[in-house]
Amino acid sequence: MKKIFLLILLGSSLSMYAQDPEDGLRLSWFAPSGTARSNALGGAMGSLGGDLSSNHINPAGLGFYKSGELLLTPKFSTQSNTFNYLGNSSTSNANKFDFGSIGIVFADGLKKRNWTSTSFSISFNQIADYNNHFSFSGKNNFSSYSEKYLEELVHDRADTNAALNNYIFGSSLAFRTYLVDTTAAANGAVTGYQSLVPLSTGINQMYDAQTSGSYNELAFGWGGNVEDKLYLGASIIMPMINYNRMTTYSETDATNNTNNDFGGFVFNENFSSRGWGLGAKFGVIYKPQSFLRLGFALQTPQLISFRDNISSDMTTNTEAYAGTQYASSNDLNEGYAGIREYTVATPTKATFSTSYFFAAPNKPTQPLGFISADLEFVNYAGTHYYANTYDQASSDYYNNLNATIRSIYKNNVNFKIGSELKLNGNWMLRAGTAYYGSPYKDETIKASHWTVSGGVGYRTNRHFIDFTIVNTSTKDAIFPYRLSDKPNTYASYTGNRLVFNIGYGIRF
Repeated sequence: MKKIFLLILLGSSLSMYAQDPEDGLRLSWFAPSGTARSNALGGAMGSLGGDLSSNHINPAGLGFYKSGELLLTPKFSTQSNTFNYLGNSSTSNANKFDFGSIGIVFADGLKKRNWTSTSFSISFNQIADYNNHFSFSGKNNFSSYSEKYLEELVHDRADTNAALNNYIFGSSLAFRTYLVDTTAAANGAVTGYQSLVPLSTGINQMYDAQTSGSYNELAFGWGGNVEDKLYLGASIIMPMINYNRMTTYSETDATNNTNNDFGGFVFNENFSSRGWGLGAKFGVIYKPQSFLRLGFALQTPQLISFRDNISSDMTTNTEAYAGTQYASSNDLNEGYAGIREYTVATPTKATFSTSYFFAAPNKPTQPLGFISADLEFVNYAGTHYYANTYDQASSDYYNNLNATIRSIYKNNVNFKIGSELKLNGNWMLRAGTAYYGSPYKDETIKASHWTVSGGVGYRTNRHFIDFTIVNTSTKDAIFPYRLSDKPNTYASYTGNRLVFNIGYGIRF
């Protein structure tokens, strides 16, 4: 049934609720980056100390400083991706240059009472890089993107006026372009909604998303050293997130039939998100023996306030049914992008660490190197959204989103291990690896991050320089859309990110 547009838009709520569970996961499930030395060791810095990365991993490590330090760590990364969607394979690539870490440590190496030394640090660290390109396609005769709009309209019991005006970033665009239309009884009364997509004969689906931005931390940390035995520390963390995504999704008729009222549709979405927040990290390192260190660090949930901007448009070819139709959220929102504001609490993290230092048999008092390991517990299911406006509709929406997150994600343990060996002179050789397990409860989704790293370092009394190469292999699932009444179709994703790090520091 072809609907009749109302010329006067009444009662428009301009619904902005469009978060997916994956939006929360990008704030917690990644292989964090740090200084060049930390990256070379697989990030296993929880009990080592004496590195600027301590400010972001275990601030007790700042207690090992007895003199000041200034550090700069730029990096270059290259990304290659492979996707498999409905039996069809595709690839994509992305490259980026960044200033990874920069910071300074002020240390007081004079003994005061039981305190052997204390230090204070300010550092800025890019812990996650969102620069990427996701692109895949395939033929589907099981589900359609349009069904998410049907679910929304049916769930809300939306009348035609609401369908026209209240979902201007999604369902209203589908309704206005006749991708979704009404059904009617014999007397002409509207009885529901239908999709014009001919699933029985199959559709060609295409998903393409360009993402950019980063997850950064500004940290203010303090560390103290008690008799070179016990090290305590705390840091205040200010997360700063900048995330952008340009998405194009399309479905086209897989047949040559020009009389089935569906040629195809294209949906474009421009999305940007900016977040600022506050959190804290606490840590302790204990040396029961000179060759052994034990560490523990706790990261509290970070409360991050987000402001999102979103705009979208849709073009649908309905052939003889209504021709080609176009609708844009900007046209329905007085030319402006939509804005939504909310707060996210990231998961709690707890890290248990140990380091063992070994020496040459003929020089037992001079460490030849070490091996260090971290075990990290992350409560991925603990990601929690809060509405910034306290109306019932937004509260209900975020409560349902939080319930979905708890049903999809689980807690998991990540493992990191690294080693450093002193060579002749002032050179050091490093290697490390880390494994971040799947955050999904669904065991059929094979997801992980696995990093393999290596590097060399050169140290003098005042200067040092580190060279590091890190390769991160990622397995994940990319969902182009989610439905509540059908199993969701996703693309199996394998990515490889190669990062080149150079760290230069000065001691003072």
